[in-house]
Amino acid sequence: MFENRLAAAALAALGAAAAVPAALAQFDFAGVFDAFNIESDDVPVGLTVLAGVSAVLTTLVIGLALTGAALALTQARTARTLLLTAAVAGFATATILWIAPGVLLGAAVMLLDRERPA
Repeated sequence: MFENRLAAAALAALGAAAAVPAALAQFDFAGVFDAFNIESDDVPVGLTVLAGVSAVLTTLVIGLALTGAALALTQARTARTLLLTAAVAGFATATILWIAPGVLLGAAVMLLDRERPA
C-alpha cells in the first residue's frame, strides 16, 4: 500500500527534522558555531571534543534516517533496516534528546512492517 509507505516516509522525515536541534546544540557546545549561544568556556577540552564527535555522529544518523525515508517511498527492503538502525543509533549519539525522533522513526518502521507479507 502506497499510503503506508508515504506515511512511513513522512514520519521518518519528521523524526529526522526533529533531531536537527539536538545536533545543532551539540555543535554549539563544541564551539563549532553559535546556534543557541551555549557557552562552554569553562569545561574541559575533552568534553568539547566529545560533544563535537557526538554532533558529527548525530548528523550522520540524521542522514541515515533521511535515506531510510527516501527508500521507504521506493519500497526498498533496506528502508526498514535503515530506519531501525537510525532510531537505535540516535539514542547512542544524543540520548535524551533523541526520544521524540526515535519514537517517530519507530512508528515509521511499524508502518513499513504492516506491508510485509506474513
